[in-house]
Amino acid sequence: MMKLLSILLLCLLAQPLPAVVPEHSVENGVVRLKGVGPDNPILYDNDFWTDVPDAAYLWAKASLGEAKLVASVITRCTFGWEKKYAHELKQQTGEAAKLLRLAKESGLKSIPEPVIGSTVAIRKPAGGKVADTTFERTASSALIIAAAKKASPEKPLRVFVGGSCTTIASAFLAEPSITNRIIVFQIDGGGYNGSDQWAWDITMRHFRFVNWARGYFWDKVGMWKPERFQELPKNPLGDFLCEYSVSRLGKANQWGDGAWLFQLFAPGCLTAVEEYNELSLTVPRSHNHVQAMENEFFRTMNSINPVSQK
Repeated sequence: MMKLLSILLLCLLAQPLPAVVPEHSVENGVVRLKGVGPDNPILYDNDFWTDVPDAAYLWAKASLGEAKLVASVITRCTFGWEKKYAHELKQQTGEAAKLLRLAKESGLKSIPEPVIGSTVAIRKPAGGKVADTTFERTASSALIIAAAKKASPEKPLRVFVGGSCTTIASAFLAEPSITNRIIVFQIDGGGYNGSDQWAWDITMRHFRFVNWARGYFWDKVGMWKPERFQELPKNPLGDFLCEYSVSRLGKANQWGDGAWLFQLFAPGCLTAVEEYNELSLTVPRSHNHVQAMENEFFRTMNSINPVSQK
C-alpha cells in the first residue's frame, strides 16, 4: 500500500502545476516580484524588432554586463492568422538582422543572435484539451527548455514576450516540467499580441504570468519626447533610435514592449499591480511612471561609447 501511495505521489509531482498569481509586494510605490531581480537569466522573444526601442535597450544592458541575456527569439506575428497572416516572417527576421548589425557596428557585445521560434499559430483542438494540442518544435523552444532547466523555481528564467506567446507555449507543450522555472512577461496579451489566443491561454494558465497594457497602450499613458533622443551617442544604433523617435511607429509605440524590462532594472517604473483572471498580474494604466522609464532608458543607452560611422 505504501509503495502504491509513493508511486501515485511521484506521478502527481511529475505533472505540471497550474499557474498561480506571482508573489509580489508593493511598498512606497515600488513593485517587487518574489525571486525576480536584475540577476535572473533573461530570454527576449518578439515579433518585430525595429518598431520598438526595448530590444536595443536590453542588448545594451547585456553588453554592459547588467543583464544575463541567454537568448533572443523571433516569433512570427500571428495577427490575422485565421484567414491570412498580416505579415511575412521574412519582415521580422530582416528587422532582427538589421538591429543586430546596428548594435555590432555600435560596439555592443555579448548579444545572442536572434533565433527563429514558432512560425505558425497554435490551433485549439476540438476537444479543448491542452494535451491534444498540435505544435511546432523549433530551435527556440528547445532554447527555452534548456535555459529553464538551468534556472530554478526560486530564481526563474524571465521570458519577455513582445509578440504572441506561440514559442513559449510550444516549449511548455514539449516539456511541461519547466512550468515552475519560468516567469513570463507579456505585453498587451489580450489585444494584438494575443492574436494566438490558444497559446496565450496555455501560457497564462501554466506559468507565472505578468501582463502589461491590458486594455490600453502607450499613447494612453504618457507624453513621447523625440527631442531627448538627440542626446544618444553618435553611433549607428543611436542614429537609428533618433530616426525611430520621430517616425510614425515611434510616436505610436513609444517605449514599445519595455515597461517590465525597465521596471526590473529600475524598480519604481511601475507603481502598482492588480490581479487578472485570478491567474496573473497586470498593471493599471495610471501606475506607469513613464518619466522613470525614460530616465532608465537614456541612462543605459548613454553608457555606450560613441562609435564613428564609416
